[in-house]
Amino acid sequence: MDFVLEESSWAWDGREPAAYVERIERLLDRLDVARERGEEFTASGGLLEQRLAGERRLADVLWSADNELELSHDVRERITALMHQLRFWDEDGVYPALDVVIDGVEVFSPSAAYAHAQAAAGEATACLPLPGRWRGPRTVVVGERSERVHFVCDETSHRGFFRDRIAAKKVEAAVEPLASHAFPDTYFVDGVWRGLRDFEGGYTRVREALLDFLARFDDHATWIYSDTTGRLTRGETAPSHGAAQAITNLLLEGRFAALGLLVSPEARDVHETARPRRERERTIGGRVLYCEWHFKIEKHTNRVHFHGPVPESGDRPIIAIFHKHLCLPGD
Repeated sequence: MDFVLEESSWAWDGREPAAYVERIERLLDRLDVARERGEEFTASGGLLEQRLAGERRLADVLWSADNELELSHDVRERITALMHQLRFWDEDGVYPALDVVIDGVEVFSPSAAYAHAQAAAGEATACLPLPGRWRGPRTVVVGERSERVHFVCDETSHRGFFRDRIAAKKVEAAVEPLASHAFPDTYFVDGVWRGLRDFEGGYTRVREALLDFLARFDDHATWIYSDTTGRLTRGETAPSHGAAQAITNLLLEGRFAALGLLVSPEARDVHETARPRRERERTIGGRVLYCEWHFKIEKHTNRVHFHGPVPESGDRPIIAIFHKHLCLPGD
């Protein structure tokens, strides 16, 4: 299971209902993203039974006739659909300990205890709280045992959870099944993951540097290839004249360098020599791409070859080849 809805974050004192509804909508939006990515989530059967302002049950507040939260029809429909679809992790009557401490704060949170138990068993499950209290990895203590549990409430913490899962497993086989969740804005060429064994020293040697590169590439490459302001970084102020600037190789190199990534295209003779060119070609949707751009994990070995977005990749930047070093003219 990827996610569990966390109960204690739903606490509400009855004030500022509009802000509370906004938090609910943000959670519903995050659940929509999880569905789109094929990720699974669960909740405890007691989620709707907890007491809120005035000792009323959450279920009563959400579906009260007086609509004290001023929920729109659309939000009510989304909540209703969610509750009908939910699977409850405690349906079998097995409960973890309920005395939970999150970042030093004692809370009643059966689902945080569930996520804690999953982490202790080596099966990471993230908490999906109502946004506004916890975000990212947090220390959860149950009994005398402390575990690191992710709280996901936005895109950054969402990707961070899956990236942490890949890093924590430390094995080659963990990468491919989680890659589309950890790096959702990147297109990976079919079969590219077999190349992990082609690195000098194998996946173990390159793991940290490779995952760091993939995270930066996923977060920034779409902007790098599409922004026509001429800026090197997103933080720079765009020119006031607004004229579109060509995205040249020099600009691409500069933008990646600003992220701390040493990348470059191949020399012209590589493209002009049959075997080296073929080794760098990959086919997507019937289109042959020459993937000359590469990231140097180490100065003299281990390369990641990539390509800019094309319609066949769903307009996503492309990771094409993992290899210690493809052949060059004269090899």
